[in-house]
Amino acid sequence: MALEDLRRYWGHVEFSRGPKFPLKKFNLIVAQEPSRRCGLPAYALSKAVGSPWVCEVHGEYLTAPFLSKQDHALAVWLLRRASAVRAVNRKIEESLKNIGVRNVIFAPAIYIKTEVFRPTVPAGERSKTVLFVGRLSREKGFDLLLESFSLVAKEMPDARLQMVGSGSEETKIRSKIDALGLGKSVTLSGSVPHEKLVAHYGKASMCVSTSFFEGGPRTIFEACSCGTSFVSTKTGIISEVAKDGREGFFVDRAPSEVANRILKLLCDRSLREKMGKNARRLVVENFEWESSVKGYANAYIDLVKRLCSCRGP
Repeated sequence: MALEDLRRYWGHVEFSRGPKFPLKKFNLIVAQEPSRRCGLPAYALSKAVGSPWVCEVHGEYLTAPFLSKQDHALAVWLLRRASAVRAVNRKIEESLKNIGVRNVIFAPAIYIKTEVFRPTVPAGERSKTVLFVGRLSREKGFDLLLESFSLVAKEMPDARLQMVGSGSEETKIRSKIDALGLGKSVTLSGSVPHEKLVAHYGKASMCVSTSFFEGGPRTIFEACSCGTSFVSTKTGIISEVAKDGREGFFVDRAPSEVANRILKLLCDRSLREKMGKNARRLVVENFEWESSVKGYANAYIDLVKRLCSCRGP
């Protein structure tokens, strides 16, 4: 979160990583997700101190089979009781309205430091590296990623897949890599400091996302800012602002289609250059850190004013 930057617009901001919150009145309470860990304590604090609260939704998990019945029911229950709900992409906004959630505001969660995340090596001169960056969690769709890359490796044995991140699926991923005979072609690099991701984005020919749902994903936008095109399933706000064949490729959940698009970028240096420049332009013009944080901050300032006026004196 851009807390220090937000304090310039909001003034006093307190942040808690756990379920415990200070029992005092705020102009606004914000929960990152409608979960037991975030949404439920925020709702309880709102009721206790009489402050309005906003629940943010950063993924399309309400329409995907990843929440238990109990967690899904709790999420819907909380969202219907929030003073407002923030959706980070239009698909989430639509899904919220479809389940009866009112007072939904759309505010993207993507803000990129374009002076940090910038091209370091021309896209046409990069190694045959396909890059994944993110949590190693179930919703990222690693079966599709690895099955697709196994097809790539058969056509192009010197291609490499680098996976940066950590998470609960690591053991399953390693087993899948072994089962597909990809031990020499796939590298699991673990988590790296955020500021060091630039080097990984700058060396890769493309960044790949095979997620079932996303809010952004932020990593694709960071890659784009580094002049790195993408191959991605049609999820998140990237599918709403980018165009297939312009900044990267969008694919259906078919290994052959994903592999074909990866191979096309690996084989065509001029296409990588062209898409990389378009990708960089997309981020600079629409998701630059300062202007995006300001837009997010102002969206909540306007919301607080509206909620206060509705409550009256």
